[in-house]
Amino acid sequence: MNDPAISVEHLTKRFQIPLDHTTHLKYRISHPISTSRHRELLALNDVSFEVGHGEFLGITGPNGCGKSTLLKILSRIYTADSGTVSIRERVSPFLELGVGFNPELTARENIFLGGAVLGLTRKQLVERSDRVLAFAELEDFADQKVKNFSSGMVVRLAFSVAIQADAGILLMDEVLAVGDASFQEKCFDVFSQYKRDNRTIVLVTHDLGALDRYCDRVLLLEKGRLVADGPASDVTSQYRRMVGAASSAPHGAAAIPTQRWGTREVEITGVRLLDRDGKEQHTFLTDEPMTVALDYFVNTRVDFACSLGFKRSDGIVLAGPNTQIAHHRIVASEPGSHGTISYQIPAVALLGASYLLIVGLYDVHITHAFDHIEDILEFRVADDKGRRGLVELRGEWHDSVIEMSRGRHAVAG
Repeated sequence: MNDPAISVEHLTKRFQIPLDHTTHLKYRISHPISTSRHRELLALNDVSFEVGHGEFLGITGPNGCGKSTLLKILSRIYTADSGTVSIRERVSPFLELGVGFNPELTARENIFLGGAVLGLTRKQLVERSDRVLAFAELEDFADQKVKNFSSGMVVRLAFSVAIQADAGILLMDEVLAVGDASFQEKCFDVFSQYKRDNRTIVLVTHDLGALDRYCDRVLLLEKGRLVADGPASDVTSQYRRMVGAASSAPHGAAAIPTQRWGTREVEITGVRLLDRDGKEQHTFLTDEPMTVALDYFVNTRVDFACSLGFKRSDGIVLAGPNTQIAHHRIVASEPGSHGTISYQIPAVALLGASYLLIVGLYDVHITHAFDHIEDILEFRVADDKGRRGLVELRGEWHDSVIEMSRGRHAVAG
């Protein structure tokens, strides 16, 4: 087919955001002659692009940039104020996984409920139910009510049901938060099979590593506008530079950017890079000390661990220390308390370049994110010795000389 699977032209969407309480019944009764006030939010502003058949397209950008709104317009949940959308195949949206499940029904019963919504016949669901449970890793919970499931179990089940849809176009919003790392790999195996089947995939996510790894092309949105459209590595690099520039805070605690997810039992409130004197810096010399200071606030009493990531600009993680590996236990505190976690580096081993910092607060197994912020700070390392590469290996040089003396080999060194 020569026509694209999806064609979007000059798409614009506005929302009216109330500035008072006039939408509340109590307010309307007590203020019968008042008029409502609104401000206009331009969620999408003249967005145009095409998606070819069998293409894996990624969409990213800061929270509030319009990417989820765009996906809902493609799913026909929202209608645009102006512009056109042409979709030439059946669409299966993966937007709010688990919405529509009945918590009083068992996992198997909800497979039949969700599958019926997708248009599958009872015969098809009978044939597939065991396979769905196995993929979701819930065989031992098939006859348990969903209301007793953890949120992760519910989402795994919902994803496993959703992929049964027989559709040519799949629209997915942050499905990468599904399950642990091994389950996410299974999900991407499914996406790979979809590509081999020439299905079209549109993925909205903050996970830039996944965009680099799987997407043919990426769109970058900012404040409702399409600011970049190109190969995945080029666009994600542009976004990392954008986030780094926005995150740079020369005075006081680092501003928290928008590339963030987690359930917020414990919340990151600030991140700083400190020099040997405890002063905040964003440029360090190789071999000088650096401290990462992470401030947090406790919303719910939980045991938690801290994880860091040091990335170069192309997304490769160079180091990923965490308190669990170091056997450093962070004592759970009461709700309302706050504290600071410090990671002290005696001598920076990175060589001259710009780098990005990832921070996260996780459960003690480093599988569930309480608060994760990708690329919160960009910092630069300068090497006054002019060494090549990205890291100083801290090796030592030795040499030996073989000298000839009276016909014998003497080793000196």
